[in-house]
Amino acid sequence: NKKGGDHSLSLAYVRATILDLRKKVDKQWVIWVEDQIKWIRTNPGVPPNGKRAGIFASIARLPSYLDHVLICCKAGRPKDYTPNLAKIKVVSYYLQKMASALFASLNECAERETTDQQYAANVMRMENSYFFTQGIKQRGIELTTLYAKQITGASVICKQSTDAYLGWMIKREFKAMHSLFSNISRIRKDVGDADVPIHVPRAQFVRTLQKESSKEIMKEKIGVVYARMEKHLSESGGLLPVAWKALVKVLYEWFGRWEKLSTSCYKFILEPSAIDVVRIAKSASGSSSAASSGKRTNESRPEKHKYVSI
Repeated sequence: NKKGGDHSLSLAYVRATILDLRKKVDKQWVIWVEDQIKWIRTNPGVPPNGKRAGIFASIARLPSYLDHVLICCKAGRPKDYTPNLAKIKVVSYYLQKMASALFASLNECAERETTDQQYAANVMRMENSYFFTQGIKQRGIELTTLYAKQITGASVICKQSTDAYLGWMIKREFKAMHSLFSNISRIRKDVGDADVPIHVPRAQFVRTLQKESSKEIMKEKIGVVYARMEKHLSESGGLLPVAWKALVKVLYEWFGRWEKLSTSCYKFILEPSAIDVVRIAKSASGSSSAASSGKRTNESRPEKHKYVSI
């Protein structure tokens, strides 16, 4: 009483009430997060074979929820206030726990026996990891800092799965050429450039190239590759332009190596050249996009998630 009397007691009561309320809110939110993790583990909406899975419903909803969290944290604060979520232990821990559950679900779906392992597993990983990374980065430094570890992991997943997917696409569409030059490369390591034609006769080499690599055939094959990629990747994921750019780069690298092998082993100029293939690929993406732009419709949005106010 001597230190503040009734006023001091009132402040203590207010502080105790606020602390009690905070504990109740924390408890309610933690229960809600655990419920969401249970829901995430059911892999909602993911087809058994994994084909055209697109962005998982659980991953698609995360950015909207994070927006909700930030709005709640900024409520009643100055407009330039930026909450440091990474330093709020309970928030940091459970938001990261939710992200870990998302990637566990993604990995489980990609590895299950019913999922197509030729391409669907890789498409699933690359699309969802890319969407996660972009969704976090677009929301500013506070979330990028909070999810720094997850972003690094997602980037690794995206690169590995993209490399595997692009390799599969090229080997599938350019099967004869890939087989021919893989064989030549192996033989060249053993016997050197000069003796390669002994094992793979020049006539056979030229015949294969004439059948598989004319400019018109290249246009057709690359057009098929783009159409297939357009079918595999969902519009909502936004990965098609990025993946196609990466594929064009890989095509340039592969055809560049094949050009060198053709010249060094057979003194034969590969046509079309690696640069020509890049031009054809860029043209294919432009014409396909123009043709399909009028036909595409927006994919249905997932129903709104019910969030707990914090």
